[in-house]
Amino acid sequence: MAALSGGDAMALLLRHGAEKHRLDKLGRTPLHLAAYAGNSRQVAIMLDFPEDMQVRVESDMSSGTEEDVKKLGQVTKQLVNVRCDLEEVHILVPKNWKDNIDHECKDIRGSLPLFQPGWTPLHVASSCGRRHCTRLLLAAGADPNICDVMGRTPLDVAGSALYFDKEIKEEHFVDVLKMLLKAKGQFYTMRREKGVTNVNTPLHTAVMLDSKEAIELLLEAGAEVSCLNSSGLTPLHLCVKKEQEIALQVLANYDYKHADPLSAVVDVKDGEGHTVLQAAIEAEWVPGVCVALEAGADVTLRANDGETPIHSAAAIGNIEVLSEILSLAKQSKFIDCQNDEGETPLFKAITNGHVACVRALLKDGAAIDKTLPGDINVLHVAADHGHLEILKCLLEYDRSYQMLNVLTAADRRGMGPIHFAVSGNHYECVKFLLEKNADIRLRTTCSPHKSSTPLHIAAAKNYSEVAKVILVMDKTTIHEVNSMGWFPLHTAAHHSSREVIALLLKDGANLAGYTDGPKKFRRTAIDMLLNNLSKPTEYLEEVLDTYITSNTQNLQDNDSVVTVDFAVLIPNVCEMEQMKVIEALLKTGNRYGQRRLLVHPLVESFLFLKWKVLLPFFYTIIAFYAFFVFSLSTFVVSVFWYKDTVKEAPDWLSPHIWGYVVYAAVCLVLIQELLYMNVKSSRYFLQLETWVKFGSIGLATLLPAAITISSWMKSDWPRHVSTVALLLAWLEMMFLLSRFPNWGYYVLMFGKVASNIVKILLTFGFLVIGFSLSFMIQFRSTEPFDGPWSALVKTLVMMTSEFEYEALFDDEHAKTLSTSISVVRFMFVLFLILAAIVLMNLMVGVAVNDINDLEILGNISRLAKQVEFLGTLDVLVYNRFFQTVLPRRMNNHIKNRRRVLGTICLCPGKPRWRHDKVIPSKLRDAILDKAQAQKKMMEVEMDFKQFRQKMDEMHEVLMKNEKKNIIAIEDRPGKVRQRFEEINKHLKNLDDDVVNVKDQLVEHENAQTCINELNVKMNQMSLDIENIKQFLLRLESKLSK
Repeated sequence: MAALSGGDAMALLLRHGAEKHRLDKLGRTPLHLAAYAGNSRQVAIMLDFPEDMQVRVESDMSSGTEEDVKKLGQVTKQLVNVRCDLEEVHILVPKNWKDNIDHECKDIRGSLPLFQPGWTPLHVASSCGRRHCTRLLLAAGADPNICDVMGRTPLDVAGSALYFDKEIKEEHFVDVLKMLLKAKGQFYTMRREKGVTNVNTPLHTAVMLDSKEAIELLLEAGAEVSCLNSSGLTPLHLCVKKEQEIALQVLANYDYKHADPLSAVVDVKDGEGHTVLQAAIEAEWVPGVCVALEAGADVTLRANDGETPIHSAAAIGNIEVLSEILSLAKQSKFIDCQNDEGETPLFKAITNGHVACVRALLKDGAAIDKTLPGDINVLHVAADHGHLEILKCLLEYDRSYQMLNVLTAADRRGMGPIHFAVSGNHYECVKFLLEKNADIRLRTTCSPHKSSTPLHIAAAKNYSEVAKVILVMDKTTIHEVNSMGWFPLHTAAHHSSREVIALLLKDGANLAGYTDGPKKFRRTAIDMLLNNLSKPTEYLEEVLDTYITSNTQNLQDNDSVVTVDFAVLIPNVCEMEQMKVIEALLKTGNRYGQRRLLVHPLVESFLFLKWKVLLPFFYTIIAFYAFFVFSLSTFVVSVFWYKDTVKEAPDWLSPHIWGYVVYAAVCLVLIQELLYMNVKSSRYFLQLETWVKFGSIGLATLLPAAITISSWMKSDWPRHVSTVALLLAWLEMMFLLSRFPNWGYYVLMFGKVASNIVKILLTFGFLVIGFSLSFMIQFRSTEPFDGPWSALVKTLVMMTSEFEYEALFDDEHAKTLSTSISVVRFMFVLFLILAAIVLMNLMVGVAVNDINDLEILGNISRLAKQVEFLGTLDVLVYNRFFQTVLPRRMNNHIKNRRRVLGTICLCPGKPRWRHDKVIPSKLRDAILDKAQAQKKMMEVEMDFKQFRQKMDEMHEVLMKNEKKNIIAIEDRPGKVRQRFEEINKHLKNLDDDVVNVKDQLVEHENAQTCINELNVKMNQMSLDIENIKQFLLRLESKLSK
């Protein structure tokens, strides 16, 4: 610590017996630390210099002092060459140094500098640029050629502390180099062969310090520029990284003794194989590019990844640099060279979106039909990256049209340019390619995209803008299927692409459309939609809402028009089967509550209109069945009523005539049912109504035959058959009449109440049986409890409040029940409470409660039944048999009669508008409410869209300003540097002017001195002349005498 901090602590410690060569735990001596800190006096103390020499060394290292130090070199030589050993040193601390005081001492392990194994103090001093200590150590006998463990001399590590965040002054670094070279120091890190590689050399340090003098000094000493530092950079590449033009010029243009005459110095490569030219291009440093080209850089050399400077220039996009390099590459015919990925410079320019570079490359002859591995051409790359201008540029050449519909290999996505543009959501590129006759139905390879069309890909990724462009070009693409048999709507539903689903439905996609393939694997689009989207019912409600629109928010306006569009329910592909979409909805079940969509105003109004157009055909069905019921009833009455009353039937009621009429009616109904069976297939036999109808027809068929056979008429079974047949026939008539919308609700109520009562009777039937058998036993099997069946019937009758108490407990029964009258009356009271009161009120309460629930869900159930019947009736009317048998004009008339118009318009402001009377007022009000809500939502969306547009504009302006500020900030260092250079130049000029003024002043002072001397001499001469004059006057006076 004393060696690091300096002062008098070192001398004081040595006087008290401290060991001057003691090693610390990391093998460092105090001499190493003193050299690190640059404390020359501490170095002198460690070398046992006399005290006066210590003072001289500290103050000034003059030549005389250096000579005196050299005289002591034989004594100090061993001390100054001690090497540092960084292995752990175990030193036993004396026990008398220890005490029991708890110290909070700071761990100094990391506070002292770490040296490299094998370093001498001279290594340490030179690495830190300590010129004073370096001179002292060399004078004291330090060997400049001792190598550390890595084989580096002090010259090799000169200035290396710079890489450990220690400041090194340039002039100190240069002085250290001069001292070491003067002492004949060798180096091993800057050699071409047999040197230490991948370390920071003094030449790299000179570049880092931007010291031209140090660079020239090392080059004169024989340093090589091909040496790599720890980052894999040569000094030349480091100049490029630091953008040091002067240093790069010195290194590139120096006359090396062992240079390769066949290659330029700047063709040396860094760790990644990049030449100086390529590194300068990638750094976008134009001065460096110019220096490299002037030094003869080879533009055809490849990096480790196979890229050339042309690739780098094309990727960067500097057209000036690229043009300069292309002029050289064209001479060597190297413009279409490929890197390891197979990319030419043209591919690089396209990938990075540099249109000017693409034009320059194509103009200089770059091949447009080159491909990457996997058959990837330039159009694929441009479309994949969404470069519209580049696509326009490429398609100016005729050869590019041959690649417009080419697919890549299956392992490279197997797509064409149009697919790549769609997959990247580049709708402008998609539009341009389609305008250039790209195949809108072009299919990908089977793997991995299942032979998909562009619309399938847009549907899978929910790219609504792209899908809109495709549909504008050709709406029929919604009917294309991929290799899985999926339409675009199925693909969109499978991937939960909500926006594209709505768009496809607007353009006529069919929700009832099945996928292709085996029947058991076929699925409808609405089934896939419901099972893949989150909250599918709510989504479908929103979609249906969009088909009810209005032109104004105020529906009371005379010009307001509400449009109800049924396109989503009757797409073009199933125009003749208008119930298919709603039927497909019902087939999906009710797992997500989707049946409530039936009460949506759009669906309910469609069903109402469909019922109205099919009503004449329904009347025909009712007429046929009514004829059957009427003929059967008339036949039974004509047989059994007249027989029982022993009256003679009129001729027009002859059983034989009405028997034939019954057979005729049965034939008509059977023909109708055969058509039903053909339509409904297996579902037909799963309905109660089917078996009721078949029961009545079958029994009715037996009755006319029973009359003709006299033995049958004598028995009672024809009477029983006719009874059941009549009951079933009229029950079926009730079912048919329940198809009417206004009556169906009551039939559902009847069925619900009947099923509830049956459930209750089955649940509590054991109680009724128990009471009936008990009554039979107590009443001694007398009337009306004369048997189990009679007792059960009488008990059920008693539950309806027909107790007949007086008849049961009259005098006749009292005699029979004399011994157990009290028990019988107790049982009767118990029956009255449990069966007549509790059980009957329970049945009534449950029935009423379920009716309340039915009022909520009854409309949905009614509409579901109506959908099923209308679907069957729709297909029945549109039967191939009728199309074949009936005339064409009649077929067309029937076809037009059964169709619902695609749209209807309501005018709320015009109450007498024709469509207002077609739809019930309740349904009409629901439609108007939906239209008003939809209009309001659209206005909100428009306001939000305008707000978002303004926000985008504001953001764009802010980003432009921010970009300008960033550019200004980025340019500020250059401007500051330029300003600093100007100020330095101005100050230098001022210094020169001041020197000139000083010289002139000195000259002036010198000239003034000469004038003064001349004046003195002139004065002296004047005095001499005056004396001579006086002498001559005296002489003349004497001569005159």
